[in-house]
Amino acid sequence: MTATDLRRPGAVAVPRYRPPARVTRPTHWRRILLALAAMIAAYASLHVVLQDLTWWFAGAGFAALVFAAAGVTRYFVRQRWIPPLVAIGASVLGVTAAFAGDKAFLGLLPTFESGDRVNEVINAGWTSIQEQRIPAQPEAGIVLLLSLTMIACALFADTAITFAKAPALVAVPLIALLGIPVAVRPDIADPVWFVVTAALFLAILRIDRRPTTVPILAVVGALVIGGGLVTPVFLPEVVEDPGPLYGGVQTGINPLINLGDDLRRGDAVVAVTYQTEAGGLYLRLATLEAFNGRSWSPNIIENDAANGVDNFPQPPGLDVGVETTRETADIQVGDIAGRWLPLPYPAESVTGTVGDWYWERTGLSARSTNSGVRGQQYEVEFLDVQPTLEQVSVAVPHPEADLSTLALPARMPEIIAATAQEVAGQYTTTYDRAIALQDYFTGGAFTYSEDAPVEGGYDGSGTDIIAEFLDKKSGYCVHFASAMAIMARTLGIPARVAVGFQPGEQISAAGVTSYTVTSHDLHAWPELYFDGVGWLRFEPTPGRGELPDYSTPAAVDDPATPQNEALPTVAPTTSPSDDPIRPDAGGVDVAGPAAASTSGNPLPIVLAVLAGLIILGGFAPAVTRGVVRRRRESAIRRGQEPAAAAWAELRDTARDYGWAAPDSETPRDFADRLAVVLSEQREQIAGFRTDVEESAFAPPGRGVPSVAELRAMRRAIRSTVGRGDRFRAIFMPASLMTRFRYDPDA
Repeated sequence: MTATDLRRPGAVAVPRYRPPARVTRPTHWRRILLALAAMIAAYASLHVVLQDLTWWFAGAGFAALVFAAAGVTRYFVRQRWIPPLVAIGASVLGVTAAFAGDKAFLGLLPTFESGDRVNEVINAGWTSIQEQRIPAQPEAGIVLLLSLTMIACALFADTAITFAKAPALVAVPLIALLGIPVAVRPDIADPVWFVVTAALFLAILRIDRRPTTVPILAVVGALVIGGGLVTPVFLPEVVEDPGPLYGGVQTGINPLINLGDDLRRGDAVVAVTYQTEAGGLYLRLATLEAFNGRSWSPNIIENDAANGVDNFPQPPGLDVGVETTRETADIQVGDIAGRWLPLPYPAESVTGTVGDWYWERTGLSARSTNSGVRGQQYEVEFLDVQPTLEQVSVAVPHPEADLSTLALPARMPEIIAATAQEVAGQYTTTYDRAIALQDYFTGGAFTYSEDAPVEGGYDGSGTDIIAEFLDKKSGYCVHFASAMAIMARTLGIPARVAVGFQPGEQISAAGVTSYTVTSHDLHAWPELYFDGVGWLRFEPTPGRGELPDYSTPAAVDDPATPQNEALPTVAPTTSPSDDPIRPDAGGVDVAGPAAASTSGNPLPIVLAVLAGLIILGGFAPAVTRGVVRRRRESAIRRGQEPAAAAWAELRDTARDYGWAAPDSETPRDFADRLAVVLSEQREQIAGFRTDVEESAFAPPGRGVPSVAELRAMRRAIRSTVGRGDRFRAIFMPASLMTRFRYDPDA
């Protein structure tokens, strides 16, 4: 549009004024957006080594935050070194709020305590990487490490495009991201994301290029794809499960996963030593209630300060009428890599641990996200539960039990339910059915073997594997525990699996009795629920562990003679889907009490923090401009150089709304231009101009401009522009830019 535009000094027919030209151009923004898309695509290649999408949303969000913070800052300042610093600052705030908000000032600003918390989460991430198999659960530590990687890659890419003017260098972070799954195990790389990343990288190079460069770009793209896909062939294969860290017991996220490997170790390593007057103890690491037909998953632990191990809750289902004895045990952990705390069940309190440890309510297991279990020394108070035969002899079903402990997949091999019905279906009480199942496995028909399941290809705990186990009748504790728990559920008995250690070897020296537990004492056992008593341990694995007093065959009548008429059994399809309750929960933890409400998932916190930072960044210019305006109005009221304050504010208001207001123009010249456009306010404009001039040049007390006059002038200028210009004046005020860089049109 060209017209008479008196908003600009000294010209009558000029293009309509627009804010000064930015340092960034459309080409620059296209490269930035393509670089972000390429990084997110390369980052997506990690899906072969990580479960769900928590890590992807977090990493992509932090990368977008870096580009956005640098880009918005670059819009307002000319110095090229400032935007990267702002991007780093925004990243620090985001990481602090997302992963250490409970230790930060106002939940956002870093402190020494928040720095320590972030360091703890990072260390936990490295430990989790070493412990887990692929695909791994994205614990908070892993998410943080990947987010920091994306932040570093985004900073490098932004600097390469903007500062170094070398967009080809974006290939460096892209290759680094694509190389992560290759480094884990070369044969699992997903070619799709390599191709998508290469295509986006070629698009970055293609911007503003001549057509003759197309062959060169094609060669570069071929090298990126070929390098990512061919190089793994020549790299040494990474072993998926290299064994326990430092040669010790590897508990990992799910101790059940590594139990067989640790049992098959040639040399035993000391895992735990303990002293107690209660006799040999079963020490549990994790409680596994969620079963999806393929595997058992540990219960989720919320890292809430109220869940500290100094005070455990009452054991589920245990009534006051059941006899209990309070006991203590002094425990010293040896060569165990992980963050599960070995504890007897049911524990009441733990003292002496280092780090933050939290319990989960139903299984009373304890776990930490910032401390390892190796070398921990602590004292635990626990209850020795001693129910009578009358108390455990209750009928099914169990109205007090959690329905998740009865859930089964909709489809599973018929042999499991059929065998359970044949063995124990004729009995009427939970106790009789439990004893019948236990005797079925320990009666001599089954043999204990750590190698037979591996050689037969049925090593694991899913329904298909258990069906094969029931046919072959040979396996180790994982098979026996999982089989009895699944079969109990088909009979209507709430059941779960616990993983930990059997009592170990008793040693007496100098009048002191202690117990030594090694890696060969790793064990899994089923627990069944009894109304009024709670969860009780059973031992179906022949030749392993100890039978509890309440489960010895002498405690019941002859199981071959049914006590009553057979009751209808609960159908095995108690859940309508293959993934009933919390499938693949995996025990994911989130660092810090600030994340407790997310039930172990850091994604909502990370996204909320990123959204807050983006909103904060969007309103920052408007808030800054408002603060400047209020300070000038306050100076006018106090009479501190009111002419200078009024004229500075009027000039900045004109710039915000697209008017040219150079520093060399006098108030009279500007007022004359304004009066031509706003003829109806001519007298008001003239009065304000006079007050400004008299306040500047006349004796004190003459012609002081008022805040009301200044606001009227601002409203008059605002009335000359449309809605879009008004929005831009509020959220992208041009007057702020002139404070940071030279602009001859200002």
